[in-house]
Amino acid sequence: MKMKLVGLLTIFGMLLMACSPTGSNETIKIGTTAGIYAKVIDQALKPALEEQGYKVEVESYVDLIEPNKELADGEIDANINQQQINLQQFNEEYDLPIVALTEVPSVGLGLYSNSLTSMDDIPNGSWITIPNDELGTARALRFLEQQGLISLDPSAPTYAVTEKQIDSNPKNLNIQPILIAQLIPSMASGDLAIIPDNYVMVNEMELEDALAHEQLGEELQYIVAVREEDREQDFAIAIKEAVASETFQEAIDKHFQGFGK
Repeated sequence: MKMKLVGLLTIFGMLLMACSPTGSNETIKIGTTAGIYAKVIDQALKPALEEQGYKVEVESYVDLIEPNKELADGEIDANINQQQINLQQFNEEYDLPIVALTEVPSVGLGLYSNSLTSMDDIPNGSWITIPNDELGTARALRFLEQQGLISLDPSAPTYAVTEKQIDSNPKNLNIQPILIAQLIPSMASGDLAIIPDNYVMVNEMELEDALAHEQLGEELQYIVAVREEDREQDFAIAIKEAVASETFQEAIDKHFQGFGK
């Protein structure tokens, strides 16, 4: 009788383990680059996944290429370091089976000034510094167009447009692309700067101080990426549920000024 009871308890324990991720102590390996999303994983996503019984390991990279290649090779399970548009461009170039699993709160651009407090205060001839990388420049120009400050050549590629393709500039704005790390210091001598939200938060500025915020389209949303074959796996479903959880959103509100809303 005792042996039968032990056997039943063993079977019962095995069933419990099969029904729970904690039974296998499953670990999810997530790749990212240094910056805001490494902190999002640590302070928001990791706690939300741990509530579901998962362990989380983070692999850090110095560029956007290695996290995708290692994801395709199965070295990591997911990554958070790129926008939808980056993934599309990467897959066109390398033809890897990586897909977007879910969106995460996304970094937008803001228009900041040390001297101006309203869009209505922008004088003619103002100096505006913007990011000088191809995507950053194009986004900044589209952002200025959203605000009615300039108009761009309608035939220009959406995210490859340059200042040479400005059709009209009623306020005669002086638009100067510079290194992204120089945008905040440039505010000391210029009138305005277009700065990504992550640099604002890292430098202890307030997102709400922006005169205007970029309206992000779907292609500019940051994403969690996984291998296509894994998108319906338990760990992938757990990541989606974690991103949608109260634990995740409360952490974003607490630690990241609720960015991406």
